[in-house]
Amino acid sequence: MDIGERILRKRMEMKLTVRALAKLVEASPATVSQWENNRTQPNGKNLNNLAKAFKTTPTWLLNGKDYTANTSTASNVAEAPAQYNTKSLPVLSHVQAGGWMEAIDYRSLGDDIEWEDAPTRASDNSFWLRVVGDSMTSPIGISIPEGMLILVDPDIAPENGKLVVAKLDNTDEATFKKFVIDAGMKSLRPLNTTYPTISINGNCQILGVVIEAKFKL
Repeated sequence: MDIGERILRKRMEMKLTVRALAKLVEASPATVSQWENNRTQPNGKNLNNLAKAFKTTPTWLLNGKDYTANTSTASNVAEAPAQYNTKSLPVLSHVQAGGWMEAIDYRSLGDDIEWEDAPTRASDNSFWLRVVGDSMTSPIGISIPEGMLILVDPDIAPENGKLVVAKLDNTDEATFKKFVIDAGMKSLRPLNTTYPTISINGNCQILGVVIEAKFKL
């Protein structure tokens, strides 16, 4: 079963017309028809709205997995409602992250963008970023090695000691570091002490605070 068939199946189970579903997810009826016929696929806000309307997850819509509910075999016990606490957010490149706050538009990412489940506490402007290099790999304490996915929330204000993603002036790419304020001086500090600390003073834009990190095999 492909994504179009899953959307159609859920719509029929809920006894919704194409127009009614379109209204629920804030899309046009033509767009819903295109999804069901696999001419296009929902992503970003549309994917999250569909998952919410169907009381499922973006992951299930995309690949048919992760759709489970608490059930009972006893005929006199009602099925408990499933609980879903995720949304789908894009995995950006470091260049895309560098320009994210200038023009947040899921459509600009193209059709080949990777999407990853994230907790609903993350704002809709949040994004995933894959760690590159070993500047945040540390032999002691917190260590976030290359290849991990970090969830970056632009709507959280940076505070001393927080891990952040930032963009320095005259660069196109984002960088992942620890934000430090010491005696009024601000800097971006790597967790790997073999890398230099970067002093910042009006020459840096904090793109967001890291709220989660995970490996994806």
